[in-house]
Amino acid sequence: MDEISSCVASLLQNDTDVMEAAVDILIKIADNILREPDTPKYRSVNLSSRAVERTLLPAVGALEVLFLMGFQEDDDQLVLPKDDPLEQLRMYRDQLVRLQQGNKQQEARGTAKPHPASPSHQSKEGDSDLRGRLVASLGHVVVYESAGLQEKAREPMPIQRLHQRARDMMAVVNKDLKDDETPLDFQDCVLRELLTWFKGEFFQWFDAPMCPKCQQKMAASGSLTPTQEHLLWGGSRVEGYSCKGCGTSDSFVRYNHPGKLLETRKGRCGEWANCFTLLCRTLGMDARYVLDFTDHVWTEVYSQSQRRWVHVDCCEGKMDTPLIYEAGWGKKLTYVFAFSKDEVVDVTWRYTNKQREVLRRRKLCSEAWLVRTLMELNKERQSTFTPEKRQFLEHRLVTEVAGFFAPPRTLKNSENEGRSSGSLAWRLARGETQTVEPSSSHTFRLTQEEQTKREFMVKYSTARDQYVRVSSGDQVMQGWQAGVVSASGVFRKHESDWKTVYLARTEGSSEGEVEWCVDWSDTQLKMKSVLVVLQHTTYEDGCVAWQVCVGDRCIIGPKGGVLEVSGGDVSDAVRKLEVSVVLTKGQGNVAWQHAQLFRQSDHLTDQFPFLIHIKFE
Repeated sequence: MDEISSCVASLLQNDTDVMEAAVDILIKIADNILREPDTPKYRSVNLSSRAVERTLLPAVGALEVLFLMGFQEDDDQLVLPKDDPLEQLRMYRDQLVRLQQGNKQQEARGTAKPHPASPSHQSKEGDSDLRGRLVASLGHVVVYESAGLQEKAREPMPIQRLHQRARDMMAVVNKDLKDDETPLDFQDCVLRELLTWFKGEFFQWFDAPMCPKCQQKMAASGSLTPTQEHLLWGGSRVEGYSCKGCGTSDSFVRYNHPGKLLETRKGRCGEWANCFTLLCRTLGMDARYVLDFTDHVWTEVYSQSQRRWVHVDCCEGKMDTPLIYEAGWGKKLTYVFAFSKDEVVDVTWRYTNKQREVLRRRKLCSEAWLVRTLMELNKERQSTFTPEKRQFLEHRLVTEVAGFFAPPRTLKNSENEGRSSGSLAWRLARGETQTVEPSSSHTFRLTQEEQTKREFMVKYSTARDQYVRVSSGDQVMQGWQAGVVSASGVFRKHESDWKTVYLARTEGSSEGEVEWCVDWSDTQLKMKSVLVVLQHTTYEDGCVAWQVCVGDRCIIGPKGGVLEVSGGDVSDAVRKLEVSVVLTKGQGNVAWQHAQLFRQSDHLTDQFPFLIHIKFE
């Protein structure tokens, strides 16, 4: 087979049926455009269409090929700009055809599906491009050490407020430690507060500019030529945008200098991590800039109290959740490197529980070459260090590497979440949303024991994430979803740093709903009384609206979270009770956190902030 790009070749990682279906539709998209280049419908791909959901989204590499062809994001579609010369589209279309033909030849000969093809340098022991990329990133992080730049970074940071909140946090999180838990120190808590402030108040995610006239998002119109001013701040990439309604144009410069980002305060993951890592260094933290070759970046900070490097993703507001990319986002990791003023380290293994699978995907160089190259780069970087500092770094690195190959780690709930930053279309295109099958609907129906007792009582603990059916022998149901008749846009949030747990709407969503139902229509029992306890917490202008419906009568739940209904207030024919909640409003990037259900400390497993208690005549 003729040489094809690594992105097209990555389609071979899929099962044969998935790969063939994706290649067929990609070729069809390209052929339609080449045949009728001026027909608008052929130049757009609807990401929510059934054909795309069934064929392109499940296929590794499929949507990446569309981007390489020249397609750009436009709300829930990918669009090929009108002025695109179609050269890239034609080139990748031809590669797809060669891939398709080669696969058919393999099938005809009855041979096994080949391993993913690769660029021509794959067979070499090393790779000069890879070395150059490592050298460039290792050189970039030196800018964080500039005294003048750090002084500029101190100006916008509310350092006194961060320190006070960190002291408050320490008093809470270190109060009820388990025997195997190490107390957090002041720096750990400052880092948590810095992360919250940075994401919630300082930096903004950029998808596309708003048209000042039409007040609608502009569409991508292609790349623009950077000015000398742009290049001075590392802005070699300039994105063009135009308004479909009035034709107004705008641009967005992808600056790569943290000093400029302190002024613009917006961007995507590259800009976020670049600026955040500078702030960590400014506060004296031992911080690294982490580069994931499957297109993401974040930060690592060394925790003196925990004696290890801690993962920090400022885009997501996540801390110490290294497996989130593989488990939650569905990434197929290859290379992940961490860069600091002291060293560059291959930290891939901290971010995976599937070492063998990752190793098979690492095709850029031999592992021996990579180890030698990293040692050479670190020796050069540390050539002016004192012997004591070099010995310290070597010992810390040996300890770190040894930890990479410990037994597989248990997945945390917070590591099983899809990506929240960026528009839905952008996350879908990158395959970084988590698809969760809805749980089956559950309606509580009276057991024989409850009918005999003429009583129903169920309570829920967020700390345990369990329902306990008190009226039926303390029967336990695991998971908040196990007891709901319906739910949308809601998840259970565990703030491990604050040791607090609650239900909230999913990050980035504007509304969340939950409903519970008790049905005794298969009995002749009449309701005597109902007690519903639904504890909730709001911040800023967050709103928790709840109600209890008994038959045709619905009663708005009070802010106090306790509602009692007498049987005399409803019809004798009532045979069903429904409790429903809607979570809305809030402020800023963390608006989803401003309306919470059943908030409690994670160690208070004997308390139940939700209760339904019905007595019958």
